[in-house]
Parts: sequence; structure tokens; C-alpha cells
Amino acid sequence: MKKTGRNAGRNVGRNVGGLAQLVTRFGNEITQVVQDIHGAVANPFNLRGHDYTPAPMVYNLVRYGFRQAGNLAGMADLLTDPQRELRDSLDLQSIINGIFGQLLVEQSNRYALPMTLLPKEPSAPNADTLVIYLHGLCMNEACWNSPAADAFNQWARQNHNADIRYLRYNTGLHISDNGRKLAGLLAHTALPERVILIGHSMGGLVARSALHQGRQRGDSWVNRVSHLACLGSPHQGALLERFGNEANRLLGRTPYSRPLMRLANLRSDGIRDLRFGYVLEDQWRDRPLDDPRPTSKVPLDPQVQQLFIAGSVSEPDHAQPRGDWLVTTDSALAEHLYPQADHLTRELFFQMGHMTMIEESRTYARVQRWLDESIPATTQPTAQVTD
Repeated sequence: MKKTGRNAGRNVGRNVGGLAQLVTRFGNEITQVVQDIHGAVANPFNLRGHDYTPAPMVYNLVRYGFRQAGNLAGMADLLTDPQRELRDSLDLQSIINGIFGQLLVEQSNRYALPMTLLPKEPSAPNADTLVIYLHGLCMNEACWNSPAADAFNQWARQNHNADIRYLRYNTGLHISDNGRKLAGLLAHTALPERVILIGHSMGGLVARSALHQGRQRGDSWVNRVSHLACLGSPHQGALLERFGNEANRLLGRTPYSRPLMRLANLRSDGIRDLRFGYVLEDQWRDRPLDDPRPTSKVPLDPQVQQLFIAGSVSEPDHAQPRGDWLVTTDSALAEHLYPQADHLTRELFFQMGHMTMIEESRTYARVQRWLDESIPATTQPTAQVTD
């Protein structure tokens, strides 16, 4: 018990120390933004020269203060209560990874989440089927904890002798990077005859990326993947990131607002990829950070049955249904990207939000019916998930 407490204390201490490192970096960025705005106001049209720097001693003292505050917070691993619960820490860590993920990796920050398949060992080694859940941006595996998901998992275990596992990953990295990591992880994981991937939002794009890259490399694990369900995934991009990108471009129009672009540009590579639903490196490499135009599309895997589910907050049978607050129905269903596609099933649910989608029985009942249509049950059928 004491050993567990010491380990918990060390984990929390490492997390707090990593967070302190990030806060120090962000504090320095804010200081630089303020100094740049000060310089733009005090030196209009560069009348004082291009090398003019306002109040250098004052701003250097502020930066020094941030560094010292970070050093003090970094000592938390020596002072942390070893009995502290880590649940809230993981949620905060997941959010920060989603926003600043690549920055954490660049700094070798201990707060960066490694990609992990949980539980680390199969709970059912003799399973015929493996269901892998992939969470979305700023989330972790806890988002799949709901009565509806539990009922679906029980159905999968009883009808298809399934094992259930969850992917945890740094959602701030490029989707293509996470796809490559997932492909490598599954290539070194013992898999049963059938693998079913269920991804929410960004998780669906990561799954598509892994399948494409694994197929290109000739990995054998991709031949075991029979089904992929994407729940609210922005295959054609997310409007929120596009609006944010356009707002950031507007900040660059004047010397007074241009320094604020520095803060907006700190947002993660994963968030930027959501602008157009990029799943491969070729789609974003060598392109401007604020590129307003999408690149070429990535074909769907022709050997995997796929289900795209979209949510709409509109009333049933609305003529022009709105999206789920974060992803439009058109993007989640990929109607323009893949107007005609074999092995693709689309489903639209009204009065369903982006986050509630993974908590509603309607979602899992539809996934269950879709699987029933193409996979023979391995045991006597049991009660289904009800809508």
C-alpha cells in the first residue's frame, strides 16, 4: 500500500513539474506578445528603427519571474501528497495535451501522454474479436464510461466473444503522427481474428490514418480489421477550427494585432488538422500554417466496412439539419468527400450533440445493428441494446 502511495505521489509530482514547464513557456510567450504590442504602439512605422525594443529590462524581469515560478512549481514532486487521486489530473493532462501536444513533445515534457492501449494486457486472451475505442480531442478513455457503452460491450462479449480495449493518446499531435504510432502499436500487438475500431470525432480520423498507413506499409494487422465506426468525425473538416484560423489571419492585418497571432499559433497540430480533416502527412507538409484551402482527399479503405454517424441538434426531419455544435452533418457523413462509396453506411441522428453522442443508446444500437448485418454471432444471441 505504501509503495502504491509513493508511486502515485511521484506520478502527480511529475505531472505538476511538467505542467510548470508548460506554464513557464506560455508565460514567456505572453510576455513577448505584450512587448511586441508595446513596441508597435511606441514605434509607429518603425520611426525609431527596426531594432527598437521597448523597456527591455522590465520585460526581462517578468520573464525571469516566470522562470523562477516554474522552478518552484517543479519542486512539487518533493512536496506532493502521496495519497492524492490522479483522476482529475488525467483529465487536465488530456486537455492540455490536446491544446499544446506537439509543444510538450518538443520540450520532452513529462506531461505529454504516450500512446497506450488499455488495459495493457488483454482481459480475454482467447477472444475471437477485439473492439478498440479511440477518443477524441482533449479526451481520454474515461469518455467511454456510460451505461449505453457498457451494454454494448456486454453484447459484444456475449455474441462475438469480444475483448474490449481503449486507446489513450496525445491528441495535440498531427493526426498522421498518431495514425503512424497506432499502426506501429497494432503491428506489435497480438490480435484475434477480427478487430473492430470505434472512433469518436478525431479518434475516427486517427483510425482511418492508421489503416491507410498500415496498408501502405504492408502490415498484416490491417487484414484483421473488419469494421470501422466513426462517430461525429469531421472527415471534411471542422468549422470551428476554420473560423479560428480565419480570425487568426485577420490578426495579421495590422502591426498592433499581429503579435496576438503568436498566441493563436501555439494551438496544437492536432487542432490544425481538424480544419480540413487531414489524416496523412502529405496533406499538411510544406503548407502554410494558416492555409485556408484543403488538399487532396484520402480514399476509404476498400476492404473495411465503415459506418459514419452524424449528430444534429435540429428537430427530426429538419430540411437543413444543423450539426452537433462542433461538426456539421455534411462533414460527419462525408457526403461531398465520398458521394459514392462501397462498404460505407451513413446514419444521421436528430437531437444529438457532439459529446452526448457517445453516451446515447441510439448510437450503440445502430452500431450493433450494423455489425449484426455482416458478422455472424459466435454464441447464442442475447438482448440487444435498445434505442
